[in-house]
Amino acid sequence: MARENITFPVNLRQNVNTFSTAYGKYFPEVDTVEALSTKGFAKHVAEHGKLCSFDLMQLVIFNIVGCLKEMVAHGQPVKLDGLGTFYPTVESVKDGAPSVEKALELGPDTLIAGVHIRFLPEGAENEELTSRQFKKQCSFTFAYLVKSVKKTIDGKTRTYQDKTPLADWAVRTAEADSSTGGNGGSNGGSPVPGDGD
Repeated sequence: MARENITFPVNLRQNVNTFSTAYGKYFPEVDTVEALSTKGFAKHVAEHGKLCSFDLMQLVIFNIVGCLKEMVAHGQPVKLDGLGTFYPTVESVKDGAPSVEKALELGPDTLIAGVHIRFLPEGAENEELTSRQFKKQCSFTFAYLVKSVKKTIDGKTRTYQDKTPLADWAVRTAEADSSTGGNGGSNGGSPVPGDGD
């Protein structure tokens, strides 16, 4: 497999959990954007070397998704060579059942809280999809300094991601240091709706 150089933007977030031994330290996190839809992914694949039309690629992806869910629902793991294996697990209710008799009485619907489709990346060395192998293909760049901010608008409290481009932060910090002779910095930027903590 030819080695790729994939640009991979990451953000920095400060640990604000006062009970953590890593309180106050900064950690990288993926700079995620809106999920690519099936249609968008099909378009991307169709444009990648023009192997097939957009319509055909979209049909193939829809069929893969449908068949994948069907197989996994039957307890059949599905391995896609070069990608990995999709397999099912169930999440049990917290207390379980005290005996086999009680479990049979309650039934599986009562004892199962949820069903999950898990993914195990391909582990073959030449596929390079394991975390440490894949890292070697990436060229990391810092994107934003982020923090979660809660705001109440029209009586509803929402969590936003306050994102400051790290290049801007570095310039402002350097300017503040030169003008005050101290340790400046800012975490301004405009809030972007996102997931909460």
